Amino acid sequence: MTTPRPVIVGTGIAGLWTAWRLASEGQATVVVTKESLADSASAWAQGGIAVALGPGDSPSQHAADTLAASDGLADPEAVRILTSEGPSRVYELLALGARFDRGPDGRLRLGLEAAHTRPRIIHAGGDRTGAALIGCLAQVVRCHPLIELLEHTEVVRLVEEGDRVTGVAVLPGSGAGYVLRASAVVLATGGVGQLYAVTTNPRVATADGWALAHQVGAQLRDIEFLQFHPTALKLPGVNPAPLVSEAVRGAGALLVDRTG
Repeated sequence: MTTPRPVIVGTGIAGLWTAWRLASEGQATVVVTKESLADSASAWAQGGIAVALGPGDSPSQHAADTLAASDGLADPEAVRILTSEGPSRVYELLALGARFDRGPDGRLRLGLEAAHTRPRIIHAGGDRTGAALIGCLAQVVRCHPLIELLEHTEVVRLVEEGDRVTGVAVLPGSGAGYVLRASAVVLATGGVGQLYAVTTNPRVATADGWALAHQVGAQLRDIEFLQFHPTALKLPGVNPAPLVSEAVRGAGALLVDRTG
């Protein structure tokens, strides 16, 4: 019988990063996605990554800006982790082959966006940051001998034994369903935008993780705090709505609706 391995559901940046981190420590893993490896909301992200790397900037200043923008609703510990570990994560991405945009001097180009007091937004390929990072991490995951990838395979339920989740029931795009035993299950299934009439999320963002977790009695916390991208084009019959990058407003553009 095969030894149970961690199963990661979802192939956005969170899922791919988790798979790589586990594999880099010698842990064999299984990654499951209901579409192809490249299909995720992460691949659509345009605006870049906020990280305190520039002169005069610091993780503490980044944290202060983030808390101020949250109007007191952010979890301070989560903000601390995000801002203090951000620089290290970017250096790890660079080591994996990620190519961020650089200025003529060879240094990372830092942009300024709304709510930030310092230029700290890094991009890859201009407004293709998400796609560039997914491309990098997807290559790492595909080539790693300790990572098994199951594409076009949907997780339909979590399998329980007593009070523990011990596997996932999967349904391949072709063939019969089966149970995949797991030593741990990571739900990295991304967004829920397709639950709404208008969204900038891709069609795969259907709240699968919420449903799977809820079925086994997990508490869904703060699900009302959804981030809707602030700028998009609402066009008749177009789903998802085309996104307008935050960099547009950061550069000083004024966006207007049909009434001007």
